[in-house]
Amino acid sequence: MKHLSLGSMFFLLFSIFHSNAQAQQNNKYPQNYFSNPLTIPLQLVANFGELRANHFHMGLDIRTQGRENLPVYAPAHGYIARIKIEKYGYGNAIYINHPNGYTTVYAHLNSFYPALAAYLKQKQYQEQSWEQDFILPANLFPVNKGQFIAYSGNTGGSAGPHLHFEIRDTKTEKNLNPLLFGFGLRDNTPPVLYKLFWYDRRVTTYSNPGTGKQIPLMQKGNTYSNSATPVIVNSPILSLGFDVEDIIPGNPFKVGIYTAQIWLDDSLINGFTLNDFSYLQTRYLNACIDYSKYSREKKFVQYLAQLPGNHLDIFDTSAGNGTIILADTAPHSVKIAIADVAGNTTRLNFTIQLGNITLVQNTGNSTNMLLPNKENKVTGKNAKLVFTKNSFYDFVPFNLQEITSNKKNAVSPAIILHNLAVPVHDSFDIYIKTTLPANNYLKNNVIMQLVSGSNVHTYKGDWNGDWMHARFRNLGTAQLLIDTIPPSVTPIGWKSGMVLTNPKKIAFSCTDDIDEIETFNAWLDGKWLLFTAHENIYTYMFDEYCTSGSHTLTIQVTDIAGNSTQKNYTFNR
Repeated sequence: MKHLSLGSMFFLLFSIFHSNAQAQQNNKYPQNYFSNPLTIPLQLVANFGELRANHFHMGLDIRTQGRENLPVYAPAHGYIARIKIEKYGYGNAIYINHPNGYTTVYAHLNSFYPALAAYLKQKQYQEQSWEQDFILPANLFPVNKGQFIAYSGNTGGSAGPHLHFEIRDTKTEKNLNPLLFGFGLRDNTPPVLYKLFWYDRRVTTYSNPGTGKQIPLMQKGNTYSNSATPVIVNSPILSLGFDVEDIIPGNPFKVGIYTAQIWLDDSLINGFTLNDFSYLQTRYLNACIDYSKYSREKKFVQYLAQLPGNHLDIFDTSAGNGTIILADTAPHSVKIAIADVAGNTTRLNFTIQLGNITLVQNTGNSTNMLLPNKENKVTGKNAKLVFTKNSFYDFVPFNLQEITSNKKNAVSPAIILHNLAVPVHDSFDIYIKTTLPANNYLKNNVIMQLVSGSNVHTYKGDWNGDWMHARFRNLGTAQLLIDTIPPSVTPIGWKSGMVLTNPKKIAFSCTDDIDEIETFNAWLDGKWLLFTAHENIYTYMFDEYCTSGSHTLTIQVTDIAGNSTQKNYTFNR
């Protein structure tokens, strides 16, 4: 009789445990209650829990074969409960409440079905606002399973045509993993493990350039290992992280994993499963990755351990936090199991051994050591910072620098807030002192700007004497700037005085020298006119609000500082 090795028996038990756990999850959620909202075969661009910048992906990105305007159908009966229209984010979105206690969400849509579109348009004109977010009563727009509700698109923060689809718990508003509801997505391929790293947990995870050291891997089938010799580490306290993706047969895009667990000497020390989480939790993604590496390389390495300030509830905390503590120099076994939602499992096993312990290097010359789970304050000559107790995931040797700004319109020093390799969870308060004399009239035109890598955040802060207050959620370089230059407005493909009989639309490019446009409004012959917005382009589709004849179109654009531009254009229709 052939006997199983200890490792094989161990992973067999994991597979049985995972299969049972998966069956319990499937029993928890109705199977095949919701149908595919598209008529084409279901293919995913992204799945639930996939790693994104500053957030977990909260649903499924369903491929639309590179096309827009595919019809979208209600996957079950219910009623349209909410409509949201925004420039970024989800763009045009529909929320449907279902009688079984779940809500489905459809985002980045181009347009809605006629009755709903007419209702929305009427509300936009009543409120003179293109952006909307409103709740609908249950009896206004009921839908049946398979009923046409919208056309797919590429609106909002979408990077390409697709349908973003979510399932939420209607009562708690938690996002649930849609693949736990069925949908018949066939998958018999396990996740692929690319790289494995170990981290010295005696120092902060935000050490720059980072403490991650790669462990070479060998692959045989679905099992990975290091080699016949132990991995020698020079720290008695460490944790692991991996670069991993899942493959779905016939799907052109790689997606994220569903669950992972880690054992030390056959004792479970941590694990996570991506069943659900809320939008209030999704930013904890930054605590689940090697953020220093991501900030430098834009590559995700997912931790197999919890940082002290990580309060995301996806972890099996009864087993531990994933930290490996080596109390001796003997070899110790490490086993990792990684699975997708279909139960396909990738396995990793190796031995680890403590070698010569190196001294911990000083992580910086900071006098401000900021701690997780505690309110922190940092004070400089011209800047003050207040961080909530939920701001940091690990301890941060914070450096605050004040230098002379190189901007001609600056009215404060440039305040360098540590570095970009440290994420911030909660918004923090920042106060910057201006160099302007007291009661100077230009204070009305001062804004606070923070540059964080390629991202620019600008706010019209509040004054308290010589100090301006604002709130940010990223580190970078902040300063006060005077903005007296109004935005620019440029017609796209036409000019004032033209005959516009054939065009289906008119559009404007609206830009500002500091940041984005704050408000846009248009009036046709003195009456407010509805324009849509996408990035810096504002578009009006000719409709019943513009009859034949000569017209005067007034465009008014305002920037964050309050500077305004108003222009009049004439045309014949």
